[in-house]
Amino acid sequence: MPTMIPTFLLKKLYVQGSFKNTERGFQLALRNTLAPGTLIGVGAIQLDGRDIPRDQIVIQVDEGAPVRASDISFDAPRLFPLNATVTFRVDDQPLAPGAHRVNISVNTKEAGELKIDAEDSIE
Repeated sequence: MPTMIPTFLLKKLYVQGSFKNTERGFQLALRNTLAPGTLIGVGAIQLDGRDIPRDQIVIQVDEGAPVRASDISFDAPRLFPLNATVTFRVDDQPLAPGAHRVNISVNTKEAGELKIDAEDSIE
């Protein structure tokens, strides 16, 4: 089901400044400022045009238990409450300093597929 949420609102879900290098790669975050939702799928993250497989992505909603993106499904959903933050930890190479473009695709029970496109920098 295609989403009816305007692109400019979806862009606001991305937490500007959330790119951070970690011991195992990097992380970024989305904050739900729209409405309570239920994640029933997470697509690959695309970073600077390169796909990162779902099995390299671990997500955590606020202080909840971390789960592999590939394990989220209609039968194993994750709640995404209003004002909650979802952190995406990516097992990959650290990000080089400078600007990067990220595309994130998540599937929600309530609104279907949401495609978030953002640009952010890492120092």
